[in-house]
Amino acid sequence: MRFSLKHIMGAMAIVLGMGSCDYLNIVPDNTIELESMFETQKQAYGALAACYEYMPNYGWLNNSMNLAGDEFIVRLDGGESGNRDRMPGEKLMKGWNSAQDPFLSYWNGNKNAASLYVGIRYCNLFLENIHLVKDIKEEDRKDWIAQVKVLKAFYHFYLTRLYGPICIVDKNLTPSASPSEVRLKRQPVDVCFKYAADLIDEVLYDENGNEKTDLKDDRPNEFLGMVDRTIAKAIKAVILVTQASPLFNGNAEYYSNFRNVDGELFFPMEKDNEKWKRALDAIKIAIDAAHARNKKLYRYNAEGGANIEFFDKDIWGKSEMIEYCYNNRYSIVDPWNDELIWGYSNVGGFDQGTFQHASQCRRMDNQGMSEYSWQWLCATYRMGELYYTKNGVPINEDQTFDYDNRLDIVTIPDDTYHLGYMQANEKTVKLYLNREPRFYSWIAVDNCYWRNHQNKLEMHMKYDEYPGGRYGTKQDDFYWSGIAIKKLVHPESLNEYAVRMVRYPNPIIRLADLYLLYAEASNEYYGPGEDAYYYLNEVRKRAGLPKVETVWSDASIVKNVNKHQTQEGLREIIQTERLIELSFEGHRYFDLCRWKRANEFFVSSVKGWNARTGRTYEDFYQVTELQARVWETPKNYLFPIPLDDINKNPNLVQNPGWGK
Repeated sequence: MRFSLKHIMGAMAIVLGMGSCDYLNIVPDNTIELESMFETQKQAYGALAACYEYMPNYGWLNNSMNLAGDEFIVRLDGGESGNRDRMPGEKLMKGWNSAQDPFLSYWNGNKNAASLYVGIRYCNLFLENIHLVKDIKEEDRKDWIAQVKVLKAFYHFYLTRLYGPICIVDKNLTPSASPSEVRLKRQPVDVCFKYAADLIDEVLYDENGNEKTDLKDDRPNEFLGMVDRTIAKAIKAVILVTQASPLFNGNAEYYSNFRNVDGELFFPMEKDNEKWKRALDAIKIAIDAAHARNKKLYRYNAEGGANIEFFDKDIWGKSEMIEYCYNNRYSIVDPWNDELIWGYSNVGGFDQGTFQHASQCRRMDNQGMSEYSWQWLCATYRMGELYYTKNGVPINEDQTFDYDNRLDIVTIPDDTYHLGYMQANEKTVKLYLNREPRFYSWIAVDNCYWRNHQNKLEMHMKYDEYPGGRYGTKQDDFYWSGIAIKKLVHPESLNEYAVRMVRYPNPIIRLADLYLLYAEASNEYYGPGEDAYYYLNEVRKRAGLPKVETVWSDASIVKNVNKHQTQEGLREIIQTERLIELSFEGHRYFDLCRWKRANEFFVSSVKGWNARTGRTYEDFYQVTELQARVWETPKNYLFPIPLDDINKNPNLVQNPGWGK
């Protein structure tokens, strides 16, 4: 797909005026060149590829929203953290965003984001001209049209959750369009959500509600990542969940005075709980469609231990958590596995700059070799505290966990629970003992083991230690928080040579995501019950944790007994489960925003250990503020409309807090 794209982008740029950053420049004026791009199926396929080219970037560090939030810490030296052209997701959280120079502006394509309005223009162009192709099978034409409509719906939705009310661009304008037609107005958020959901329904169902088959059920290997029917249903579910969530559903607290030029409110003032029912129904349809295609929560094919890595042969069956750790680790990095519903496939192996490259630890035998192992993208201290205890509850809820003394330095026990994941008889803090398997599978800490480079590395993250610490000639390439991220690195990736990096698609939607959305929507509409518990427990079971009803009714473990039996209590449990299960995958920022909880987390500095100078355990294990963060409510819940577009179009109203 990307090969075809190289041949088509130049011609399409001429036709659509891509040199302009004006999102209103949607009038193609060269019909001869336009028609030539739809003469053959091969040429039209290039146009289809161009529609995909505007997908938000999920894999590349300098182009992704995934750094937004409070999960990651990057290199903190001025060359990286102070560079306005690097890692714009981090800059959003430092308060650098502005209407004059917006970061990751999906509205107009500023600061490392592709303009989704340009992407929508490509989609419209494709839909208006695909009928010209003569040598294409009708079933392929219908499938391509359906794919592009789903992309168009997704682009409108992505803009809506970033900007709130947006301009809906259903068709490209003609060269004779009047100024009043060109000066589009932003539409209320419910209109925007409905437009995106209805467009997907147009693909999936006929006028009688019967399921259509224009969009194919699945894709051959070479086309994985392109939209199919299951993906379309999953996208619709995410759209309706977002619409039902507190930020968009009756948010009079933030937006009671936010109106368009005609005085119409952009946000509904009253909560409509039926939106949760519509979301619940859509999620169930998406889950059923996934199950029909044999999608399931990933479990590593260990073959009784015969298929595991050589360095774990002697502990398989002895370590209490190793099976669950393998399940969790490979659920993300095993390419196109059974759990993945939609993956972002435009992740390079020969070009550096992915989350895997930045997260990966260096080889023991070559600490100076930084190619494909930057070893500085790390986790915040907050993420280290987030994961559950081995009992499956938060560390401050577990009566068996010494929460008040969690920073005490202790010796790692030589036991079967920590076997293979923490270095016995070395030192650590109590915080890092007796945690759930996902913690040990996805997080790397001082004196843990990390399966990487086809080796089991013994991590040493204090100053002047390696692997992982600030060591050698590259004094800025270390895990600045002292907490690294295993989750995004394939255990068989080897640095120095691009061909030794194992590529995998960054997950956009996976089955665990849908399961947790179902539990959330069920609790919001019906309250606590088996319907919500079931899918929540499926995710917990794969993670190696007891059922929520079991552990939260056990007074010997939890402080707030039966918390799961109230809607508010179960809501907190489900939200925490999402924050853990989907950590570092690009969901946390959007989830905390739609729940109206961003102001609880994003206002405070991100913290870590004193990995910069801490040589001893006592010096290293000091909770240290590493970077100030800026968040203003309600301002930062919505991105700013670029000032250039506000000045060009008097019908545009700026989002609250961003000036004009």
